[in-house]
Amino acid sequence: MAREVQRARCGAEAPGPCRHLGRHTNRPGSDWRSEIDIALSVAKVAVLLVSPAFLASDYIWSEEMPRMVAHSFQGMKILPLIIRPCAWREAEELTNLQARPSEGRPLSSGTDSEIDTALAAFAHELAAIIGQSSITPGSDHTTERQSESPAAIAGTWSGFYNRTRPVLLSVLEVTEETFAGTMTYPAEGAITKVCGNLHKLWSPDDDVWAQLAGSSSPEGRIAVTFREMGYEQKGSSSISFEGEYRVFLVRNMMTGAWFSGKRLVGGISLEKT
Repeated sequence: MAREVQRARCGAEAPGPCRHLGRHTNRPGSDWRSEIDIALSVAKVAVLLVSPAFLASDYIWSEEMPRMVAHSFQGMKILPLIIRPCAWREAEELTNLQARPSEGRPLSSGTDSEIDTALAAFAHELAAIIGQSSITPGSDHTTERQSESPAAIAGTWSGFYNRTRPVLLSVLEVTEETFAGTMTYPAEGAITKVCGNLHKLWSPDDDVWAQLAGSSSPEGRIAVTFREMGYEQKGSSSISFEGEYRVFLVRNMMTGAWFSGKRLVGGISLEKT
């Protein structure tokens, strides 16, 4: 798995060598702390290969992470890539970052095709960050949002789930990649807590996004995922918290569906009020 990720990273960084930082990659007798600091000072992105071994490493948390966090304040992006199932959400430094693949699903839990798709999307994202991407918006592999900004999702959205169930999504807090708010079900009197992600890059080859990719024109779309995390106020009917919504935001409309795993359960359409 690590070799596959390394190949994806090198593909994104070509031409030129792919640099892996770590105390075992430095020359004998070298000042490895200084070499890591120098490399980080010119890096545009740092990739964290997150696994149980990563979380258990005292060296990573005492030496490498503080340096990476410090350099992130100077503009370097930190991208966690979840390699194997682990309790990464318990690490405060990681929960503040948007994990890859989508929703932090471990690469090792996917099929060969799903792993290839996730790594291809990740390589395209790296290439875009370092300015060496040959992918253009609307291409066959990876689509990048253009005209909409993350702030466009802030506000109140009203509409229907499955055409008949009225819902009201209130987006209260927005960052560059995440948002939080509430979902109200007026007919039932229920209110749930919502957390979501804004995806700069998404792949129509993904088994789930492919079910929605034809729902609106590719230009100017923001791909959005969000989950209901629990009740703020219980109502007359129960709400399932096991699935997630995937929608596309285009101007003042959000359209998509609620998924249980990879299965599309019901559509959702919202308009900004």
